[in-house]
Parts: sequence; C-alpha cells; structure tokens
Amino acid sequence: MHPSIYMLEKELIENKNVTRIPLFLLVCGTLLFISLLMNNTLQHNLFFEMEFGGDISDVHIEFVDDFNTFIIMLVGFISLMLSSLYFPRTFRKERKEGSSMFWRSMPVTNNMTHIVKLGFGLFVIPVVCSVLVICADVLLWGLNLATENRLALLFEQRSLGYAVQHWLNYLSIMWVIAVTMLPLACFTLVISQIFNSPILVMFVGGFALKWISIVMLNSDIVGEFYHAIFNLPLQLMTSSNMFTAFEGAGWGNLFVYIMIGIASYWISHKLYSTDELSLKSLLTR
Repeated sequence: MHPSIYMLEKELIENKNVTRIPLFLLVCGTLLFISLLMNNTLQHNLFFEMEFGGDISDVHIEFVDDFNTFIIMLVGFISLMLSSLYFPRTFRKERKEGSSMFWRSMPVTNNMTHIVKLGFGLFVIPVVCSVLVICADVLLWGLNLATENRLALLFEQRSLGYAVQHWLNYLSIMWVIAVTMLPLACFTLVISQIFNSPILVMFVGGFALKWISIVMLNSDIVGEFYHAIFNLPLQLMTSSNMFTAFEGAGWGNLFVYIMIGIASYWISHKLYSTDELSLKSLLTR
C-alpha cells in the first residue's frame, strides 16, 4: 500500500475532532428528527404551510432549492471550520510530539508530507462531513414517507436517488472550494511553523496590513483583496455558475492569491526541512 494511505490514516487517528464533531452533530440531528417525528403538533406547526396536493409551484421549487442549498452551506461551513482548525496546528503538533522526526526517517519526501496534509485538510475533511448531507437527506426522505400529507419542503427528498445526487453535488462544490483554498492553506502552514499562535498572528497581521494600506496608500486595496478571497467560498456555494463567482473575485486578486500560495508552499517546504520552528531557521538556510 502507498505510504500516503498510511499517512492519511495517521491524520485521521490523530485528529479525532474531524470525526467526533460530525458524529456529534449527526446524533443531535437524529434525535431532533425523532422528536419531530413523534410530535404531531410540532410537525403540523412547522410544515402546514408547505403542504401541496397537486403540481408544485415555482415558488415551492425556489424554496426547496434554497433549503437544499442551506444544507450544503451548513455542512460546508462545518467542513471549513474543521479545516481552519487543522492547518494551524498540524506541523507544530508533529514537532512537539516528535512524530515529524519519525516520518523523516521513513522513505517519505517533504513534498509527500505537504501533499498529504493539504489533501487531508482540504479534500478528506469534506468527505467526512459529507456523511451529514446524505444522512440529512435520508432522514428527510423518511420524514416525507412518515407524514400523511406530502410536503413541498421535502419535494426533492421523495427518493433515495436524490440523496446520492445531493451528496455528489456537495462534494463537487467543496472540492472546487478546496482548490481555491490551497494558497491560504499553504500560507497557514508557513505561519504555523514560525509563530506559536498562528491564528492570532494572521488576524492581527491582516488587520494591520489593511489599515497600513488605508493610511499610507489612501486605498483599501488590501481590504478589497481580503473580501474577494474570503468571500469566494460562500459565492461558490450559492452561485449557480462557478465561473461567475471567480469573475466576481477579480482575476487580478486571484493571480496575487495564487502567487502567495506558490511562495508559501516553497517557504513551508524549507521550514519543514529544519529542526526548529522559527523565522531564523528559514533565513539561515
């Protein structure tokens, strides 16, 4: 078996929150579903306006689409949150526990280590969270079967086939977002190898750069760049045309963002080759 498979398994074992948080939310959602299913009065109050007896209207279809998009956005937010917690601590955690020295003794290159880290944080975590999407659709399908009247809110959940379709739609969106988040993930890996509190440093440093550009350049170009990049995942989740979302971010902003990502990967690669976590270790190489 390829070493990357073992490394991904190690990441999954060592980062238990990646599985525990979605599992906790799944249990809570299931309990909520059961309580809704058993409470006829609450069920009636929630859905009486959404019942339909014949053809579904355009208003209903639009509402159903918004509801299904909300499911993707909610699970997508959970996935991005877990990724944002993973990257700032992964390399530093290895250094403190000594496992980084173990992997250096194995036939694993620094490039392979970075690819596994990025792959786990950006692609594997969304797959783990995708269980929430398919379980939500299955539970709603069960609710649709259990109710006496058909509900427009659950129009799409009339078959299990839609659960698979919705799951694949979620994965396709999140993997596109994963590609767009690669530069930011690489930058976070760099900061995490230099500073003890990478999230705080990124927040304070980003805020300082924004105000420096306003005071010295009399322009909010840095703030506009932040808004374009950090708003991109939300636009990709909600937009019917992903190309429009990229166009809205601005090709100039995307080019600068990609260049930052390339430079960050190179710096992170060099830092990981050193024995200590500091900016000095990079400058002395």
